[in-house]
Amino acid sequence: MFYLKTKLANGKVLKANITDENVFTLCPNCARELPVDLVEVFSDGEGDLYSTSIICSACTKKRKHIENIKITVDGIALLSDTLCQAGYGKQVYDLLDEYEITSVYGLLPEQYESFAEALKALVTEGGRI
Repeated sequence: MFYLKTKLANGKVLKANITDENVFTLCPNCARELPVDLVEVFSDGEGDLYSTSIICSACTKKRKHIENIKITVDGIALLSDTLCQAGYGKQVYDLLDEYEITSVYGLLPEQYESFAEALKALVTEGGRI
């Protein structure tokens, strides 16, 4: 039997058995409380309690919708311009240099997705989002 043990502010200790009915998590996107089946989550032997997160069905649908959006050169140009205006001009121009182009209109269609991901990484990996 596994249980949780927490010491309260008044010094008392609270213990609760872990069951298939009392384990919950919060969706990392919207903070909706979700029930968790630990057997299902860790059945592949790869998960751990610290780095595993579960996304609710509503956020999963939104994510799938976003993933199905077709990337166009005009969309990449708009994103590049927006990032330049937001203070990422040097990084955007460095990225253009990496791709050996002078504007996003020099990208080949098969490069759109990787270039768009690199633009996104400028902000997300930079810690701003």
